[in-house]
Amino acid sequence: MLTGLLALAGIISWIGKKRSKKLSMNQKKGWLIAHILSVIIYFSGLIGTLLLAVSTKFTADRALIHAAHLFIQFFDWFLIIPGAFASLITGVWLAVRTHWGMTKYYWVMAKWLGNITAIVFGGNFMRIWIHDNFEPIFSSSLHPLQNPLYLENREMLFTGTAISFAILLFLVVISYLKPWGKRKGIHKTTT
Repeated sequence: MLTGLLALAGIISWIGKKRSKKLSMNQKKGWLIAHILSVIIYFSGLIGTLLLAVSTKFTADRALIHAAHLFIQFFDWFLIIPGAFASLITGVWLAVRTHWGMTKYYWVMAKWLGNITAIVFGGNFMRIWIHDNFEPIFSSSLHPLQNPLYLENREMLFTGTAISFAILLFLVVISYLKPWGKRKGIHKTTT
């Protein structure tokens, strides 16, 4: 997965560098809006996942617990995954097609590395807690609250969602603050 993400970022970067002109101010604004919307979609999925996972702590109704986890799957498929990939694609495109560049500023490097880390974490761990254990848990005759696999899965889902949320929040904060400045040895370029 990591190789695929780095290849995707590399291809977008290569295509962006082949373009002779940087983005115009209006194009940059449009891509920034697309980037912000993709992050909002990503955040929405994480917040929905967290709220639904928390709601399972306050009910013993098997059908409600099952429905909550079914919607968590939908949030992952239709909000988190598309939001994460769209934010990576739009972020790389913005970096390559503006004065920021992919490696000129520490905050830009932290953003795309952080996003790739979040996607790899989601693909390797969250996938298990959201999708892979879903059917075995709910096809079992055991009530989920009596099933040790479910209880462990739910706790890991809380933890994983909190980690994903923290990564995303960190990326949003550094997008706004743009800390750490320009890398040494990188000459100033014009827009």
